[in-house]
Amino acid sequence: MTYALTAESNLTLGHALRGDATAATLYLEHPAQLVRVELDFEHEADKLAVRINMEHCRDTMRLQAGDPANAQHLREQIEAIANGTADTAATGAIGASQAKASEPFALGDQDESSIRTVVRHGGTRHLYCNATVTVHTSALSQRLDALVSTRAGTEHLHAGTPGELYVVLAQHIEAALNAA
Repeated sequence: MTYALTAESNLTLGHALRGDATAATLYLEHPAQLVRVELDFEHEADKLAVRINMEHCRDTMRLQAGDPANAQHLREQIEAIANGTADTAATGAIGASQAKASEPFALGDQDESSIRTVVRHGGTRHLYCNATVTVHTSALSQRLDALVSTRAGTEHLHAGTPGELYVVLAQHIEAALNAA
């Protein structure tokens, strides 16, 4: 079986391309897994640049603005990346045994911001890189505890200050995703 965009994601993609969207979230489905795809749109005159972020894969596609075939081209590229058949998908299919990415994984700005927020206030955040971070704060303890889940598993981490916990979490997530 291969990955394919969900029916709702196909509609979202069409609406995003017809308007002046700056971002969209799509989902790919596989019988046993759902994969989140983040799209960032940059509109420039008659051109459209679309950044595709999917787990450890990143790609940029340049399209002619207003072209009715854009949704089909983008759909095919997203599915090809997920299935490991795109020229730019050097890391292979998602969830499959893969060659190492040519560039090491690094947290994106949105994930870094989410981690900073959760270490200050506590709670749970689901990151774009498909990691989940839960931070427990306590008035009775000077220690901050966190659970971080990645494809590599779930780890319990702790530190004394929010700044220290941020560093520990970021390093752990990047190491886990680079090892995958």
